[in-house]
Amino acid sequence: MKYTVEELAKAVHGSVIGDGSKVIEETRSLDQGAPQAISFAIGEYCEFVPQAKSGAVIVEAPVEGAPMPLIVVENAKVAFAQILEMFHPPVVFPKGIHETAIIGKNVTIGENVSIGPYCVVYDNAIIGDNVVLHPYVYIGHNTRIGDDTVIYAGAIVHENCVIGKRVVLRAKAVIGGEGFGFATENGVHTHIPQVGNVILEDDVEVGSCSCIDNATMGSTLVRRGTKIDNLVHLGHNVEIGEDCFLIAQVGIAGSTKCGNHVIFAGQTGCTGHITIGDNVTFAGKTGIIGNVPSDGLYAGYPMRPHKEWLKIEAYQSRLPDMAKTVKKLEKEVARLKEQLEGK
Repeated sequence: MKYTVEELAKAVHGSVIGDGSKVIEETRSLDQGAPQAISFAIGEYCEFVPQAKSGAVIVEAPVEGAPMPLIVVENAKVAFAQILEMFHPPVVFPKGIHETAIIGKNVTIGENVSIGPYCVVYDNAIIGDNVVLHPYVYIGHNTRIGDDTVIYAGAIVHENCVIGKRVVLRAKAVIGGEGFGFATENGVHTHIPQVGNVILEDDVEVGSCSCIDNATMGSTLVRRGTKIDNLVHLGHNVEIGEDCFLIAQVGIAGSTKCGNHVIFAGQTGCTGHITIGDNVTFAGKTGIIGNVPSDGLYAGYPMRPHKEWLKIEAYQSRLPDMAKTVKKLEKEVARLKEQLEGK
């Protein structure tokens, strides 16, 4: 595919600085730029634009000394994502039900649906319009799948779950697997039936091999617009608010309630039965051990305000020297004590 810089600018509602007639044939990162490619730059990376080899660059403000045409937009990441779709349109799968798929009784299937090879859709499931089920997808009894949802190969949606519109489940994601609940008596663990479900609201995305357990009773809930990375686990009866980010290897224990616009960076762990407010960010590997109010940045284990954590980390790097100083002071105190006692 080929587009002029002017055509690309119109597509992303940007303005051109430089030669708008230049032809662009592909997308590349700024450090791997080529004369026929378009890249983007934000923040401190804009200082590298004058040295870049890209044929055009998307930016959020003019860059002095840029040798190539610039497309100036409000949000360069969003604009570049739109251009990526132009050069790399999604693969269109054939509509209809593959001959190897197994469809149960009383299943409702909407219009323009694609059900790939070896999929299983059990009884009383409802599949909305424009849904795509890639090969080997399992849809359990009484499950509802909303319009325009895409479920990738090997993903599982267990019985009674509700999946909203425009949801994306990546390969091997497991939605509604049995929650981890046991009663222990005399050292023996007895399984407690987990009879609830999982609800994913509209525009939720769940990464590969992530697991969201069904509720003991009621629903495990992920609200609209939340994005979940690969290898994330949500325990039974967890509730995640709108437009949150849960990044790789995050684990949230059962019955935790989380507000809106919360970011859990990679490998963050969260104890159960707590409440987290809105607009909170947890740095990577944070250990959350108690309730968290709205509007904050936290790090470390146990969790503490980020600035406090930075100070502690700075002191930790100085501990060997501080220990030497303390030993010297102890010797000096002992020497002075001997002198005083000698008098």
